[in-house]
Amino acid sequence: MFAKAAFGLVVFSLMTGCATTPIGTRAEAFPSMYSEKKPTSMLVVPVINNSTAADAGDLLNVTVAQPFVDHGYYVFPVPVVAEIFQREGVIEGAQARSLPMGLFRKNFGADSVLFLTIDEWDKTYAVIAANITVGIQYVLVSTDSSEVLWSYRQKVVIDTSGSSGVLLVDIISTAINTAIADYVPVAAQVHARAVQGLPFGKYHPQSGKDGALKTVDLSARDSALEAPQ
Repeated sequence: MFAKAAFGLVVFSLMTGCATTPIGTRAEAFPSMYSEKKPTSMLVVPVINNSTAADAGDLLNVTVAQPFVDHGYYVFPVPVVAEIFQREGVIEGAQARSLPMGLFRKNFGADSVLFLTIDEWDKTYAVIAANITVGIQYVLVSTDSSEVLWSYRQKVVIDTSGSSGVLLVDIISTAINTAIADYVPVAAQVHARAVQGLPFGKYHPQSGKDGALKTVDLSARDSALEAPQ
């Protein structure tokens, strides 16, 4: 019973820690995504993991492709790409980040590369107060011009505290909720939130028609570019 309650809490209790102003349109925020530079294919390289969770990158890779595919982009199969990088000795995102963008176009035929950086991937537990924090940066770079086409940074906090009003029950509930929290659906929700401000890709019916839509806050875009990778 506790397990079912915990799962629902983890999946649906998402709150962003980013500022909500100023807001701009998608075309204003990401003009190159409405020009001839707009990518149709996306290569996801190994994650840059700045957190203390060693398996965070693998968990993130499991969920990253589908939201971008649903948004109209062709995403190269992540497991296949990861295997190719491993064969070439590239096992960390920082290594991929230092490579010339043209190499990705030449060797994969991709016209953009998605870099993901994990800033936080933590559980915090204090008797009846607990939460899970996931912080991720997204930076999409053109393999033709090396220009940043889209970027976003977000921090999501999931409250796993018990709230029955009975101290002993809350202590037990909080401990179970936090211990069994599944990061895979959490990561999927984080990706889904991130792509809400991404211009639609070529393979989406709304491609090129969404420029006037309000996008995510520009501070979240800019902080992804300013943060050290």
